[in-house]
Amino acid sequence: MPLSDWLRLCKREWKRMLGDIRIAFIFIGGPFFYAIIFGCVYWNGQTRHVPIVIADQDHSTLSREITAALQASDDISVVGWVNGPEDLLPLIRRDAAYACVVFPPGFERDVLAGRKPRVGILFDGSNTLVAATASGGVRTTLATYQIGLAQRRLEATLPPAAALDTALPLRQTTRLLFNPASNYSYFILMGLVCIAVQSVTRIGGGISLELDSTAKLKQEFPNLELTKRRVFLFKMIATVALALPIAFTALWFPFLIFGAPFRGSLPVLAAALTIFVITQVCAGFGYSALCKSAVFCTQLHLYMSAVLFTLSGFTWPYYAMPAGLRWIAPLMPLFHMNSLMRKTALVGASLGDIWPHLAALVMLCALSVAWGYWGVSSSMKRTEA
Repeated sequence: MPLSDWLRLCKREWKRMLGDIRIAFIFIGGPFFYAIIFGCVYWNGQTRHVPIVIADQDHSTLSREITAALQASDDISVVGWVNGPEDLLPLIRRDAAYACVVFPPGFERDVLAGRKPRVGILFDGSNTLVAATASGGVRTTLATYQIGLAQRRLEATLPPAAALDTALPLRQTTRLLFNPASNYSYFILMGLVCIAVQSVTRIGGGISLELDSTAKLKQEFPNLELTKRRVFLFKMIATVALALPIAFTALWFPFLIFGAPFRGSLPVLAAALTIFVITQVCAGFGYSALCKSAVFCTQLHLYMSAVLFTLSGFTWPYYAMPAGLRWIAPLMPLFHMNSLMRKTALVGASLGDIWPHLAALVMLCALSVAWGYWGVSSSMKRTEA
C-alpha cells in the first residue's frame, strides 16, 4: 500500500478520535490532569507537622522542656494536652491527632535519681507513613534529651569531653544517596504518571476501536484493500502517534514543574516509553474485543487498574510479597516501566544497567501486539456480521 494511503488512514483515525469528545478528553486530557493533580498533592515532598498531643502527668520542668523541644520539631506539631493516653482514641477517630506522648508521674524525680523512667508513645498505625513520621520526630527528640541527661550525670565525675564520649560512645555518619532530602515526591510522582498513562491509553484505544466498524471504513475508503493486518497497523500507528507525545509531555511534569531530578539518559527513557505506549494501545484493543462494549470496556479497565497498581510492586516492594504473588509483578509492563523510570531518572542508570527491564518490556510488548491484533480481527469480524 502506498505511503499516501497510510497517511489517509491515519488522518482518518486522528480525526475520528479527536472529534469524539469522550475519547479526546480521556486520551489527551487524562495524562495532563493526573500529572498536575498528583504533583500538587505531593508538592511538599515530605509528610510533616503530624498533629500529636501531650499527656503530662508529671508537670515538671523537665517534661515541659521536652514538650517545648517537641513543639520545635518540623515532623510533628503539638496541638493540645490531654489527661491520659485513653483520650487519644477519640482524637484519632476525628483526625484531630495521630500520636500521644505520655510523661508518667515522678518522671523528673526518677531521671535525677539515675533511674530510667519510660516515656509512653502511642501512635495511630492505620497510616504507616504518618506513623513513621510522627515516630521519627518524637524518638529523635527524646534520644537527644537522653544523651544530654546521661552527659550531665557523667560530668559530675568526668571532664566534659570524656563525659560526652562516654554518653555517646558510637557516632553515626549517615548519607542518603540520590534523595538526600527524603523527598517523597521524587520517586512516587513518576510512577503515578506512568499509571495514568497506562489507564487512559488503554481506555482511549479500547473505546476508539469499539466505536468504529468495518462498514464505516469500507464506506470511506471503497478503493482500498483493508485487510485485518492493515487495519491493525494503521490503527496502532495512528493511536501511538497521538498518545506518545502526550505521554512524554505528561511524564516530564514531575521534572519540569515539580522539581524532581533527572540524572539519566533521555534516549533510553524515550525508547522505554515508546515500547510502553505501544503495549498499552494494543492491550486496549484486546480489552475492547474481549468486552464487545465501550461501557463494559471502560468498566473492566477501571476494575483492573487497582489490581495492576497493587500487584506491580509500586506501593509495596514485590520482593516483600508472599512467594505465591511475587512472580506476578515481573509479568506486568507497569512494573518494568516504573523500575526503568526510577533507576534512569534518580539513580542515573545507563542502558547497560537497565537492559533486563527493557528486554522484558520488549517481550511483553510483543505479546500485547499479538493480543491487539486478535482484538482488531475479532472486532472486524463482529462488525461485518
